Amino acid sequence: MATAEDAAGAAPRGLRLPWAALPRGLPVQITAGARYLGRGTVDGATADGSVLWVLFNGMEGRRMFHRDDHVHVEVG
Repeated sequence: MATAEDAAGAAPRGLRLPWAALPRGLPVQITAGARYLGRGTVDGATADGSVLWVLFNGMEGRRMFHRDDHVHVEVG
């Protein structure tokens, strides 16, 4: 089983992957349009990739995103 470190090492910074392919613990950054939402780590995703949970650095904590939220999740 691949670890977050394996995925982060194999995936170039800024790469966009299907949410279902993002392993727990992978560092990501989230944007919505031109608005930067922050950095965090993947905390989980549904098998179909429609929902992603990100544990943000700092005080914001865990946040859920749905594919219809039109956010961009980039490795890094």
